[in-house]
Amino acid sequence: MNIKTRSFGDISISEDDIIIFTEGMYGFEEYKKYIILKDTPEDDIMYLQSVDNKDLSFVLIDPFVVINNYEPNVEIDDLEKLDVQEKSQLRFLLVAIISKEIENSVVNLKSPIAINTDLNIAKQIILENLEYPLRYPMFNNKGDGRC
Repeated sequence: MNIKTRSFGDISISEDDIIIFTEGMYGFEEYKKYIILKDTPEDDIMYLQSVDNKDLSFVLIDPFVVINNYEPNVEIDDLEKLDVQEKSQLRFLLVAIISKEIENSVVNLKSPIAINTDLNIAKQIILENLEYPLRYPMFNNKGDGRC
């Protein structure tokens, strides 16, 4: 299958790689099909590209690149919607906002994307963790996930 993207141009993808969001991303609920793209396989920074809208893309990063003890508390309802029993069955990715001044870039620790990689379904969730902010500096030296 071929899709158009703003950053990567026209690309060919496998239908097996499409991730279906159960409820869409916050603010973009009508778009449910995405694919994760990387510049190289080793990259920690990824792009969540809408399959249906070439201009809709989010920058993602693995939470453990930003903080070493990321421990999301996931609601039972979210686990059920993702068809898993435990959070250990999910992969978490953070939405990043990259600033022109790279040192001012932030990630959203409070509302990660949780992916059931076995079924390729995902949901952006709101964690129960009170200590995780919506905007956390990507280049925080503390590495503990707290402001």
